[in-house]
Amino acid sequence: MKGLKKIALASAIAAVSAGAQAELKALDDSAMGELTGQAGLTIDLETKYTIGEFMYKDAGSVFFKGMSLGGNTNTFETGLRTANGLLPDNGLVDNIRIKLDIAGGGALDNGQADNELDYQFSRVRTLADVQASANGTDVAKFQDGANGEISLSDAQSVVDAFGANALVSDNALGSKEVDAATGAVTYNTDMTIGDKKTFGDGDLLIHVSFKDAWKKTATSSYTGITGLLSQNALGLVSFSDLVNSGAKSVDFNFSIDAIGLAASAVEAGDTIGAADVISSADASFDGTDADASTTVLLSNLSVNGYLGPVDIHIENKGNGFSQVVGLDPTTGLPVSVAGVGNADPKINWNIYINITDLDIYLDIAGVQISDLKINNTRGDVSDLEGNFAFGFAQSKQQIYAVRNAAGLDQAALKAGLLAGDTYTDAKDVLDTLGNDGVAINTVFKGDMEIGALSFGDTGTSIGELYWTDIESTTNWTISAH
Repeated sequence: MKGLKKIALASAIAAVSAGAQAELKALDDSAMGELTGQAGLTIDLETKYTIGEFMYKDAGSVFFKGMSLGGNTNTFETGLRTANGLLPDNGLVDNIRIKLDIAGGGALDNGQADNELDYQFSRVRTLADVQASANGTDVAKFQDGANGEISLSDAQSVVDAFGANALVSDNALGSKEVDAATGAVTYNTDMTIGDKKTFGDGDLLIHVSFKDAWKKTATSSYTGITGLLSQNALGLVSFSDLVNSGAKSVDFNFSIDAIGLAASAVEAGDTIGAADVISSADASFDGTDADASTTVLLSNLSVNGYLGPVDIHIENKGNGFSQVVGLDPTTGLPVSVAGVGNADPKINWNIYINITDLDIYLDIAGVQISDLKINNTRGDVSDLEGNFAFGFAQSKQQIYAVRNAAGLDQAALKAGLLAGDTYTDAKDVLDTLGNDGVAINTVFKGDMEIGALSFGDTGTSIGELYWTDIESTTNWTISAH
């Protein structure tokens, strides 16, 4: 079956190229394999849901009223989902492909190492290779993209589906480079597209991206890769169309009517349809909650945006713990304590997100936030690895267990260690003073803006706010007490 799919797709691309009277460049096995799937598990997903209420009850409770997840509600996206009126708009979060792979030791499979897997925006290279083979309208650009290159001017020419903003603003400076010797910072106008990544033997990778990168290249005659091939139109796709469509393939909307606190007498389900608890139907944003037994913390949350690649990488490094606690005063060598400190295997979570419109009313403070955006289009538009971020903000988390060290009083640890003749009693000190816990470390890079910020229900904004080139690191260690 896999071979038939490859033959059918190759034949379709050949037909497109012949019709365009242009030279056909043969696709290699690795590029074709990316489209049809090889080893591992592939899951295609579409979903939507609504939840009338979720409540966590202790004595009193916290409730989440009117939660929903579905497709982006801006007019461009709803128009695309109806394919110019030819198809119903089901409002699903769709076009999601999840690939699950366990890396090998580097053996070759159809010329591809079994530990070299798709990561971040690496699939864009494959898409560009396919388009160059189909002799699209921008062959040279597609060939550059297949080699991992994109110019700043090409990135700026890609019109964002949501409004008239480009993936890159006019004041973007391109990829940032820091000279290792001098520390001097320079910016290139030729940016790199991330490639596949080599993983450790036995590592688990879950890679979430798009199923059909051409889905948003829709007209009244065709939509997506199936329509393009059936109409012999693949070669007509421009570089700008493909980059925009591929980068913005997974659109979503998430909303919550209200989050609040409730007294002990309030039962599960009581807030559903309750006129005395503010809901999205109340457009006044006045924070009014007529029921004294509930307090709405925030309401009318609506988030429209696009999900970029998501990578969940679980390391295969055993179940040990090791922690260097200091230097032996006699030998001067590092001393590690087994069974203490950070877990050797870690969960690495990487996500790209573009929030095009977030609105929320903070009832407890009487603050209305409108038109909030989170992206990476101004200033330095590279991601945390220095590759082009395609307008997406990036967040990376590392999650791991901590044994006998969470919540540790460092002064007490030092005093306990110094009280002994050697460092061999460190484990006993840690067992006494430390706790088990979980560490969650986060790094973020991107831009943020707020279109309007107002107080009460006046609707009068204090103005617009912009944050450019945010880079932050936040480390949490959570344990019981």
